[in-house]
Amino acid sequence: MIEIKNLFKKYGDQVVLDGFSHTFGDCGITCLLGVSGAGKSTLFNLLAGFDREYSGDLMVAGQRLADLSAEEIADYRKYTVGFAFQEYHLLAGDTVLENILLAAELVCQDQEKNRQWAQAMLRRLGIEEKANEKMENLSGGQKQRVAIARALAKDPKLILADEPTGALDRRTAGEIMEIFAEIAREQPVLIITHDPKICDYADEVITIEEGKCVVRKEREHRASAERRRQSSRKGGAVSMFQRALHNFRVHFKRFFGVSLAVAVAVCAVLLSFSSQTVIQERIRSFEEKNTAFAWGQVIPGEGHTAEQLLSLLGQSPDIRQCYAQYQVPECGIEFGECDVRLPSKQFGSISAESMNIGVMPEQGEIAITPSLARQFAEDIRTLPGKEITFSCGGFSKKLRISGIYNGSFDDYYLDAGTEQELYGALRAGDAPVSVAYQAKGFHEVLEVEAQLVEKGLAPVTAAKQVESLKETFGKLQRLFVMVSAFIAVIALCICMMLLMKTARMRAGEMGLLVALGYQRKQIRKMLLWESLFLSGVSALITAVVLLLLTALSGVLPIRTSPVSFAASICGTVLFVWLTTAVSNRKLLKTDPAKVLRQ
Repeated sequence: MIEIKNLFKKYGDQVVLDGFSHTFGDCGITCLLGVSGAGKSTLFNLLAGFDREYSGDLMVAGQRLADLSAEEIADYRKYTVGFAFQEYHLLAGDTVLENILLAAELVCQDQEKNRQWAQAMLRRLGIEEKANEKMENLSGGQKQRVAIARALAKDPKLILADEPTGALDRRTAGEIMEIFAEIAREQPVLIITHDPKICDYADEVITIEEGKCVVRKEREHRASAERRRQSSRKGGAVSMFQRALHNFRVHFKRFFGVSLAVAVAVCAVLLSFSSQTVIQERIRSFEEKNTAFAWGQVIPGEGHTAEQLLSLLGQSPDIRQCYAQYQVPECGIEFGECDVRLPSKQFGSISAESMNIGVMPEQGEIAITPSLARQFAEDIRTLPGKEITFSCGGFSKKLRISGIYNGSFDDYYLDAGTEQELYGALRAGDAPVSVAYQAKGFHEVLEVEAQLVEKGLAPVTAAKQVESLKETFGKLQRLFVMVSAFIAVIALCICMMLLMKTARMRAGEMGLLVALGYQRKQIRKMLLWESLFLSGVSALITAVVLLLLTALSGVLPIRTSPVSFAASICGTVLFVWLTTAVSNRKLLKTDPAKVLRQ
């Protein structure tokens, strides 16, 4: 069955096997006895096809392992070798029956026949009643029986057992060895052990000394019993979709937790940038409500007449409007039964004033000082929004009080439109006393001032306040960009760590599938299906969380648009795919010899 001739294997400069030669029988138990480091595991890995870097001749069941391709090695493990490990390597979350069927489905696609065979094997091993029990609920001896049943599920020609009794008590170890002895009547069983008492059950005992085979107990020649082959169990393509679906169902809690973490991370990123959008909206709202900052005033002087100023300002692309201002004669404001007369005045720059209550006047509005407001109402906070009648000469118009601005005497400001209407009604050849202008926006205020200063003018503006506010707004936006980026990086790193941790937890499962005879391309297909399932669940959870956040948009500073919603879903799927692609690539490179001995 197994013929080894002049086998040589070394790791670096350390020679482990040096001319190892031995021929194993067609049946019976062979114990490979020795302490750790003697080369037992190395020989096991070579016979399993896990390690193919060696020299010499290694024949198993008529197959020279060195001549086999990667796919042929997978078929070799599928049809020729059955494995039993010290740590059992049964899949957590699966039942006893499901663990056995994992191997059985490789060689037979008839699920009913597989179940019947598995039930018969469990009955033979004395644990038939545990068929539907989860692996976590079994004792060590029961787990090893299941591992033996799984090893036999493919009807292999050879059983390789690596320290199968190492984790068992003496009585249970004896029971397991009795099972191996029964199996060995039909096929060879090679047991690697460091326990001399296990060798009492062996037909042959060998050791590795100085890299060579030393026979400690010779076997007696005996023919193997007729093997009870299951000729009706034929090989076929395994449905990796069904296997992926089964894994996803068994480990749904783990996958759901990862999906939830991904959804929370994506939503955290969206919320962080949404908060930045809210800040920008608040800044724009501030600019829109404080239009007085955009206004300025220029006094005509030497070399700059009002007409020249109007021409200069009218040519600037940053100016929305400009007009000449004149001396205003005595006027009156009527509110209810109160009629207040105000002396002649010259309008200053509205940008030089600061609001106490409300806002500066816009179309059809007037702003007044506190001393004037107290003549109309005891509580001046009630006045904004109320209507008054403004009259000056032959001009009269109803205006709405927009707010109360800080001022030490009775005074008022009209909106630009009303102010110009007043000039049109009263002007009779008077010379302009100033020119008022309005920049197109908050950010153009400094540009206009710079242009006028360059011309030798001294405009009255709120440039200092605007510059200070712009600097504050800039710092605030940069802060939120940094916070958003930090949250995004932390959230995505946490998710990536969770996905990678999940992948590491499954390394043993991947090693087991390789040992059972699953080809790498089959495992790759299974992992791709699992990634698809995980992406779908993650996208669904993300959508639900986003809908909840949208419903709370009236309470929380959240802004979600159809575009951001779609981008979040696509981002979730893309992130899961990219991360799982990296982790799956590592899983596909799993060294079964390494993970199955951990």
